[in-house]
Amino acid sequence: MTRSRTQADGSRAPTSADVARLADVSQTTVSQVLNGKAGITRISAETREKVIAAAARLGYTPNHAARSLRQRRTKLIALVLPTLDNPYFSDVVNAAQEAARERGYAVTVMPIREGDGFRASSLLQGAACDGIIVAGHENCASPELRLLQARGLAVAVLQEQSPDPAISSISVDLEAGGHLATRHLVALGHRRIGHVTERLRPAANGMSRIDGYRRALAEAGLAFDPALVVVTENSMAGGATGAERLLATEGEPATAAFVYNDQLAVGALARLRERGLLVPRDFAVVGFDGLAVGGFTAPPLTSVDSPRGTLGRLAAEVLIRAIEAGSPMAETHRLPVRLLVRGSCGGQEPGDPPP
Repeated sequence: MTRSRTQADGSRAPTSADVARLADVSQTTVSQVLNGKAGITRISAETREKVIAAAARLGYTPNHAARSLRQRRTKLIALVLPTLDNPYFSDVVNAAQEAARERGYAVTVMPIREGDGFRASSLLQGAACDGIIVAGHENCASPELRLLQARGLAVAVLQEQSPDPAISSISVDLEAGGHLATRHLVALGHRRIGHVTERLRPAANGMSRIDGYRRALAEAGLAFDPALVVVTENSMAGGATGAERLLATEGEPATAAFVYNDQLAVGALARLRERGLLVPRDFAVVGFDGLAVGGFTAPPLTSVDSPRGTLGRLAAEVLIRAIEAGSPMAETHRLPVRLLVRGSCGGQEPGDPPP
């Protein structure tokens, strides 16, 4: 038997039975999905999504989560990252930790590599936290995030635009960055411009960058050539492989490349050098992130500068506001980017002031 709960306005609060009816499943299934109980691995993804969607639609929160929120806070934030290998995330983490510390919170970092699976129940078992920031992850649009909210946690998505209006997102304007980088190469006279990227997926970082790349080509009257888009793994080694494959493209060769991030771009520069090509005389490269390491490559790397510190700080501030509000609230922030011109392109756009 399910006991009736009353909300602050006196109306009856939704129950697990209501969720079960809306999702057309049993209450046992609702409990397994929303409470992470044994047996959840036998539940299909479709059923999980139905339960989570029903709970979100009704505004259902399990009793234990509501009690926990009322009774005490842990003052702990979990930051889920796809990797610890990329220095980009070090800058984000440092800024988030500083902002959280100023407000009496701590940040714990939880690396979950893309492809390893993203389960709300495993996150909750790993850390007794008040809120979770999911950064740069393929599952930023996952219904699992709604499950976390349903269980009483504040949730924010970092680096991606959340398609869910109920979940906060803090991102940079990736499409504008791809456009800036490619337009710069066009202005320097390049007509065969490649793009080295990690695997493309809808509504994720790579697609936004490539959208900007394609827009700049179209504005310049240049045809988009799919053969000049090289997909590789997100690492320095992947960048080297991507540059090699771009050089091996049949037909008129590329003379420049916009590269997905600085980590890939550093690998690309190394491979171009190994092949005996002089950058930027023989080939120009633009990265994305504006990492400090780009100032020490040979030649220094031109890059789209992403405001990593602001991104991390704002993510922590947004999440803490939601935690302290005691109820789900969503904010959307998209930060601007700028082009950091260094030596890997061999020149400045016409009209740019001298360095």
